[in-house]
Amino acid sequence: MAVSRRQTIGSNPLDAVVPHPGNNRQTAKTEPAAIPDEKKPKERMTFHLPVETMDRAKNAVYWTPGLTLADLADEALKDAVDKLEKKRGERFPPRASELKGGRPIK
Repeated sequence: MAVSRRQTIGSNPLDAVVPHPGNNRQTAKTEPAAIPDEKKPKERMTFHLPVETMDRAKNAVYWTPGLTLADLADEALKDAVDKLEKKRGERFPPRASELKGGRPIK
């Protein structure tokens, strides 16, 4: 004797509240999907900063909901490089080799 499966509610009631990315066909056709920052490749960067600078950065992150130190550092570095490139008049060319670590030789 085969047991037939009884259909339950059919669709997920949460779909109305939390839509799945694939369910919004109109947006998918009209806009190219941007790659979220958390999906872009990332690399660790370690360096020392003055205590006062780090303390100010940590205070800014603490008092700014949703901001992280990584986001703040990313934006600050982008702004600094943009400023250097503007002063130079063009983008910097790609590096010929990796940077050497340690203290600079004077």
